[in-house]
Amino acid sequence: MSEIPADVSALADLRVQAKANKDFALADQLRDQLLDLGWQIKDIPGSYELTPRSAYQIWKAFTEVPEVKINAPYLAIIKVDGWLADIQESTNALLTFSPFIEVVLIDVSGDAEVGVGVHELAKSLRVHEIHLGSDPGWGLVMRTAAEKFVAEFVVLMDPSTLLTSDPIPQLESAFADSTVVSAGWRGALVNIEDAWRSVDDKGSGEVDVLLGYFMAIRRESLLATDAPHPKAIFYRNADLELSLLLREQGGRLIALDLPLEQRRHRGYHDSDPAIRERESKKNYDRILTKFRGRSEILSPRR
Repeated sequence: MSEIPADVSALADLRVQAKANKDFALADQLRDQLLDLGWQIKDIPGSYELTPRSAYQIWKAFTEVPEVKINAPYLAIIKVDGWLADIQESTNALLTFSPFIEVVLIDVSGDAEVGVGVHELAKSLRVHEIHLGSDPGWGLVMRTAAEKFVAEFVVLMDPSTLLTSDPIPQLESAFADSTVVSAGWRGALVNIEDAWRSVDDKGSGEVDVLLGYFMAIRRESLLATDAPHPKAIFYRNADLELSLLLREQGGRLIALDLPLEQRRHRGYHDSDPAIRERESKKNYDRILTKFRGRSEILSPRR
């Protein structure tokens, strides 16, 4: 372990105080200063750990990342909040079962061990890595990744989703219809009788909304919207909002019975319940404000 300079320890102590005071903006600034000095900080109960900055680049802002042209038609975008074993399993399944998918892992965990694991995965020519010094939220991560990485189709994917064989033939069949702008695993219809406050799973077929477990979208159609919403800190309901924005433009969404399994959905079950409910409500409130009552954008009832 490298000896930690006194000025580095002092900054780390100031960051602890800033977090205790709930001054998270200052805490992020201090973390950036530590990165500039060549040190990563990891929060642990009651204290912190400082480790020398790793070999991979840590970006202060996703907007600083240069544009990348993808060689495959499909790009899976996975936000990495932690849980390295899940990321490894999900990414390796993508590489194993489909040669037509590349992967970009956006590491926002702030965890040195996770960062190293993502860096190891990125040794594959089909895996790209982005490490961010702070977490801008699900919406900005997914939107900016779609802007920066150029592929015909982008796949918004949760690391709880695991391929069991190649999904591309079914996706290609769906996208052969030019009116279809998105296809994925699990979709639903808006429950009009419930005043748009809920959605009902209807199995395979045309749907109002797709869920973000594995959601393939024509990149040009996604970029024609302003979604995912930049204020969508949490994923839940932001995928529904994106779906309705695609339908508002006249696109059709198709739910498919794809060869996927879902493992423990850590983004839901292992997230802070208070944050989860607060941010999910914000996302759904935007849906109700913009779309409630606009039945003309919905798919045929079934």
